Amino acid sequence: MSLFDFFRRPPTPHKYAQLLMKKLAIHHPDEPVRFDEAGFRLLVGSDGSQVINLHNLYPEYCAADKHERVLQLERAIAIMRPPGLPATFAEARTHLMPVLRGRGMMEYLRLMELGKEPSASSGSLAFPFSSDTALMLVHDGEHMMQSFGAAQLEQWGVTADQALAAAMDTLRDASVDRFVQIEPGLFAGDWGDAYDSSRLLLADLAHRIAGANPVAMAPARGTLLLASGNNVEGVRAMVALSQRIADSEPRPVSALMYRYQDGRPVDYVPEDEVARSALENLKRQYLFGDYAAQKETLDELHEKSGTDIFVASYKVMRDETQGIEYSLCSWTNGVDSLLPRTERVALVVYEGDEMQELLMLPWDALHAACAELMVPVPDAYPERYRVTAFPDLARVRPLALPRD
Repeated sequence: MSLFDFFRRPPTPHKYAQLLMKKLAIHHPDEPVRFDEAGFRLLVGSDGSQVINLHNLYPEYCAADKHERVLQLERAIAIMRPPGLPATFAEARTHLMPVLRGRGMMEYLRLMELGKEPSASSGSLAFPFSSDTALMLVHDGEHMMQSFGAAQLEQWGVTADQALAAAMDTLRDASVDRFVQIEPGLFAGDWGDAYDSSRLLLADLAHRIAGANPVAMAPARGTLLLASGNNVEGVRAMVALSQRIADSEPRPVSALMYRYQDGRPVDYVPEDEVARSALENLKRQYLFGDYAAQKETLDELHEKSGTDIFVASYKVMRDETQGIEYSLCSWTNGVDSLLPRTERVALVVYEGDEMQELLMLPWDALHAACAELMVPVPDAYPERYRVTAFPDLARVRPLALPRD
């Protein structure tokens, strides 16, 4: 297959890795590159010390048109050789920008780092933001955005708050109002510079566009949506558009709606039942992606460490009779497991290879009855619970939901 064939249709993950390896061989002929197929990453250098995770790059490439694919490959090559950061804060400050990143994706990338245990720190500087999102700082260079950690701030001689203040100044300077009206009452940012979602941080901008009671969503990195909280149809349209974006965008940020309090975006649950229900469905979709992305990596880490533990899946189910969705995980007797935090739990009882009983319980009721068996994993996002023993069925059976 020629290189041109890669631009006519999306390649397989393996062929995409091969294409990048060929490009690397042209740009850096002295650097050996190995494809770690199991981890879907490239290991660069004789010792494989530079790791290029392909999980974000590959879906971006597949979603791009022919011209954009060429540019995406060039950007990918630039990422593989990040330039050094400026030596002084004076040189760096006007290139610092704040970015919002989904906490689940950050955790996944941290787990993917070679030689790191799940409790290890990735070293990137992050600030608390919302229940599903973190705020990070990047240096926006000529070819790429580069994150950095506390050690870089120490080298520059500044605090994290000083760096964040500089980044916010840069963002404001780059944020002349640029919105398009998608439909009556719904507006979307139209900067197209990779920082649309970051402008969720700018309360004055939101008030200018959406009025006295603005609400906002940032479902993906390149998206900021605004509406008036007083406009029910606009709020519903914003959630519906966020759902469509989530279905196609490979770089999710937040499933939440935000309002502004004292100039800061805070989590907001709309009063309208239709919008509220749609937001809950969107949250389940984001959690499903976060849990699924981490499961394979956790399984690999447990295998390497010789830990015999089952990572249970987060499932989204639909009750057609009631027309509702709910999240579900399974807890099986005799199996040391990590459970995701779900709305319902299926207790599965086996004797040998035969299933003897299946009980469906609300999470809250089950946890209240046997919290001592469900130990939360420290600092995990999304939430996970370690279970090594099984509940007393006589105790929890009365709590079970009726089965059809």
